[in-house]
Amino acid sequence: MENLPLDVALDILSRLPITALVRTKCVCRTWQALAQDPRLPIIYHARASTRNPCLILHCDSPIQNKLCFVSINGDNPDQDGSRVRRIDARVNSIMAEYQVVGSCNGLLCVSDALYFNPIIVCNPFAGSYLELAKATQYAQEELAFGFGCNSSTMEYKVVRIVFNFNTYRSLRDRGWPRKSDVEVLTVGIDHTWRYLGPVPWRLNPGASEALLNGSLHWVTMRYKNNPGPRLRIMSFDLAEDFGEIGLPDCGSLSVCNFHLVVLRGCLSAVHCLDDKGMEIWIMKEYKVRESWSKDYIIGTYLPASLRENARPHVEMLKKSGLGRGASQVVCDWKNGEILLEYVNGALVSYNPENEELKDLVIFDPPKWFCSIVESLFLVEAILGIGA
Repeated sequence: MENLPLDVALDILSRLPITALVRTKCVCRTWQALAQDPRLPIIYHARASTRNPCLILHCDSPIQNKLCFVSINGDNPDQDGSRVRRIDARVNSIMAEYQVVGSCNGLLCVSDALYFNPIIVCNPFAGSYLELAKATQYAQEELAFGFGCNSSTMEYKVVRIVFNFNTYRSLRDRGWPRKSDVEVLTVGIDHTWRYLGPVPWRLNPGASEALLNGSLHWVTMRYKNNPGPRLRIMSFDLAEDFGEIGLPDCGSLSVCNFHLVVLRGCLSAVHCLDDKGMEIWIMKEYKVRESWSKDYIIGTYLPASLRENARPHVEMLKKSGLGRGASQVVCDWKNGEILLEYVNGALVSYNPENEELKDLVIFDPPKWFCSIVESLFLVEAILGIGA
């Protein structure tokens, strides 16, 4: 490697899996210097579209939080299985119980599960992290989060949308329109949270559902006293502009049966039909409501992990039909297949060409987890948060 031109060496490293790339730092000083070259993350990211997404599994068991990594070969659905590997992301040294509130370009944004402070941005593979300034806390609040990168400035931002119950009651009693408050922090630049103003929506607590075209997206409800349809798609451009996106014409919707995901590089909406499967709508032209198209109808399926489980609560799921419907669309593979997550955490691959549903075999999976999709690469040099 020492005798190769620098551009060739970086090109070779950019083709490695993320786990192998991290290990190259330990080979020798020359390889460590190559792995820390500031151009490598950019080259690695440019190849992201040619790779299948990796999965980081956040095991949110009440006994122990941990992050795990699994690489599933979407090009070969007949593989014998993928093994889950634990990641030492050093998050537990800061907070015992945490939740992942966003991911972008290989970075995770993580908050304390109970108080939502502190918030940290970390590279789970490199073990580097940055603790952000603490935000104002209210006695009674609900929080929605977003995390992403403004591609024009390469600035990473964390967004907090705060629903304050005390403010809500005060406005309600006066008959005024109710609102949520928006705060933003630019990672590595801001030392305090900046207040951007109110929005007339109430968001479900948790993370943004889709990051696309430099904008975060949430499914949200308008308050009863505010004009307009109850359910809307809210967007937040990381240049700090708000907007709304028209819904597809897919019948009766609620925040319980409707969620967003990015498929085929497009904003996509998933309408879950309880025990009848789901519909997936693709917005072919971003922010053009008329471009919504119902491209997939996925029927019901009972994953093997539910079929083979005879525990009472699982039997109840089987009888109710809820176990037969996927609870979340996770991502799509290069070969066009779509990854689904079911109510018990089972992962199933859907082939649109033959409409086949197939269980994915994962060895030693966590019992409880949420799936986080990412094309992972090293970004410490970009953010300046360590090597």
